[in-house]
Amino acid sequence: MDNQGDRQMFEVDIECGECGTKITELPFEPSGDRPVYCTACLKERRNNRGGGRGERKMFDVDIECADCGTHISQLPFQPRGDGPIYCFECNKKRRG
Repeated sequence: MDNQGDRQMFEVDIECGECGTKITELPFEPSGDRPVYCTACLKERRNNRGGGRGERKMFDVDIECADCGTHISQLPFQPRGDGPIYCFECNKKRRG
């Protein structure tokens, strides 16, 4: 965990909830009510559940962007129909 920059680190003395590796430093203070994982196990868990940067499930749609009118054929979520949908560029502008 060398590249944490100015991030506050907490000294701990716990074991990884998956492999038992000793953990001595974390970027958060563990509450004790949930398991804590070492870097390797955390990465593996994220990859297994799709939380990493792997493939993301896409939904086929046939709609237009609420701002610019660009045709949208796929979204990373299933639209509910109760709000406007924006293309990638318009959504990026809206989030600033």
